[in-house]
Amino acid sequence: MVNIAIVHSVAKIGGAERVSQMLLGNIDTKRFNCVLITPEQGPLTDWAKEMGISHTQIDLNQPGISNFFESIKQAFSLSRYLLKNKIDIVHTADPYCTRACVVGALLAGAKVVSHFHFPFEKSHLAWLLRRLPKPSASVFCSQDLNDEVGTHLKELVPEMTLHTIHNGVDVERFCPTNRVGSETLSIGIVANLQKRKGHDEFLEMASLLSKKYASLEFHIIGGDILEEPREHYLKSKAKDLEVDDIVTFHGQVSDVLALLDSLDIVVCASHKEAFPIAILEAMAMQKAIVSTDVNGIPEAIEDNVSGLLTSPFIPDELAQKVSLLIDDPAFRYQLAKNARNRVVEQFNKETFVRKFENFYLNV
Repeated sequence: MVNIAIVHSVAKIGGAERVSQMLLGNIDTKRFNCVLITPEQGPLTDWAKEMGISHTQIDLNQPGISNFFESIKQAFSLSRYLLKNKIDIVHTADPYCTRACVVGALLAGAKVVSHFHFPFEKSHLAWLLRRLPKPSASVFCSQDLNDEVGTHLKELVPEMTLHTIHNGVDVERFCPTNRVGSETLSIGIVANLQKRKGHDEFLEMASLLSKKYASLEFHIIGGDILEEPREHYLKSKAKDLEVDDIVTFHGQVSDVLALLDSLDIVVCASHKEAFPIAILEAMAMQKAIVSTDVNGIPEAIEDNVSGLLTSPFIPDELAQKVSLLIDDPAFRYQLAKNARNRVVEQFNKETFVRKFENFYLNV
């Protein structure tokens, strides 16, 4: 039995947390025992409780000279937990978790795996790794991310092993439904409200499209997480653009499926990404997708085959691509069908979990 602690720095549910949910909920329990560690309670820990997954709350503050004694206390607290539960691998959901956990893991003799869902600059990585034990391995959710960040990591920690495991999706849960369409087309974005997710361009796109089409509605699914709050700013922008009457802000939701099902077209306007789980979920639900062509997204979407790709930061291009789908329902349906087939064949839950199981056995 391999004992694994999966560590998150928040208990909200975003893309990275949905990836861990898939792993925690589907791993072979005859060979692996997984527990969840977070510094707080929230939707993620509520889900773990419902699923019968062991959870513990442990502080994950960043260690440093300014809080030296608190850092030592935190490391020993984590170490005691890891030793008590005979943890072999500490799988951290982001490099900040890694930095908060490496000393405690070292004291407990556990290996640390750092999971990257977002690109980091070399200088930032150097700070995250400075004067601390190094992870045993890093996992990247796209090959593009491995190529970019992995190159920096190899310079900083030559002995570290690097692996790419694309995110996966439960294609039985996220699947097409018999939803009856209406004359009003629903266009949505599924992303937390960080600036890099491109909500500004989404709203500007909505403004452009509203001048061309009468029966459209727009949905922003996701809330403020990790960064400074932006919901008030975005609602003000929607009002300034005179689209506040056709834009609905749904906030952070624990289960995106029903809202995703209500959409006809899904837009990803991100400036930076890795391999977003929201795109895979939309593909699995056979939605027509328009996305920026940044980072690992082209590894999921084949342009003009399983979706439409466009440049970041250009709302005019987003509007043009969405217009193609509005004007040509047959093309919209074919792209959506191809998207579903691609996810079923390459990015399904079983493939994702099996790859992680093999990784855990060989790390």
